Amino acid sequence: MNNSVTTAPVIDISPLRANPTGHEAAACVATMHAACLETGFFVAIGHGLDNEIAALFDGVRRFFELPQAEKERTPRVDRYGYIPHRPSSIDMSRASDNVEYLDLGLHAEVELPNVAGLEPAVRQYQQTAIAVAATVLRALAIALGAEPEFFAKTMKNPQCRLRFLHYPAVEADAHGSLPVPNQPHTDYGLITLLATDGVPGLEVKPIDSDWIPVEAPEGSLVINLGDMLARWTNDRYPSTPHRVVGPPAGDRVSIPFFINPDPSTVVECIPSCVTDGHPQRYSKITAGTFLAMRIDGITEPYVDRLEGPTQRANP
Repeated sequence: MNNSVTTAPVIDISPLRANPTGHEAAACVATMHAACLETGFFVAIGHGLDNEIAALFDGVRRFFELPQAEKERTPRVDRYGYIPHRPSSIDMSRASDNVEYLDLGLHAEVELPNVAGLEPAVRQYQQTAIAVAATVLRALAIALGAEPEFFAKTMKNPQCRLRFLHYPAVEADAHGSLPVPNQPHTDYGLITLLATDGVPGLEVKPIDSDWIPVEAPEGSLVINLGDMLARWTNDRYPSTPHRVVGPPAGDRVSIPFFINPDPSTVVECIPSCVTDGHPQRYSKITAGTFLAMRIDGITEPYVDRLEGPTQRANP
């Protein structure tokens, strides 16, 4: 067991925004590349979304404070909308998933709840967070030896999902262990930008390592790589299993933004990720087909490699 990894690194990505071709940006790309190779996770600061994150959290908290009947006025339609807090709310096969959440797309798939200021906060955050995702993906393309706009060309009609998650406070058991309201899983897509409220709970499990906490200060973005990017990189970049341990005091709110390319995008192993010692593992597949297969699947292949078969978790 390799215990050298203790947490996901904190990386200031402001050089990528200020001067993407400068020396500081090149150093940032190298640091991100190392983090992606090792854990598939890093914590981004200097992203320029401080105001947008604060405004969105304000609206999201007020949404979760609404009476239950009010929240349920945003019904679940075609994988968008509200799911109430109850055991197994993320996946009916997981008895310990204990969270309420709301899923939103980019195109008003469901009507937003009647919370003052929430809709403009959501739309502003989506617009600016996609720009941050583009900045990160450009850096990763460079790190992987592809042309800088490799991923940008696939994002003309991105398929993105914004999720509001609320974990209630929990009590430790007789042995002092906290329950795991969100079981080990990987994200299905390209990358995920996770805004958190600074409350601890997120843990990741790199290959040959114990579970490690992700220490993400309030206002930062936890960025992790999904199954699609792992496939694109021939598993050079891992899609790392992660989970949420119940908050011991107070509740926890987090806001993941799942970034996916155009459905027609052909996902094929990047040439630099295929060598004699690391032959191609995957055939071509469109992004839309890949996501449909993962969403409709019943296993977590990247989790199974580490812990044996598990049931499907949230994307």
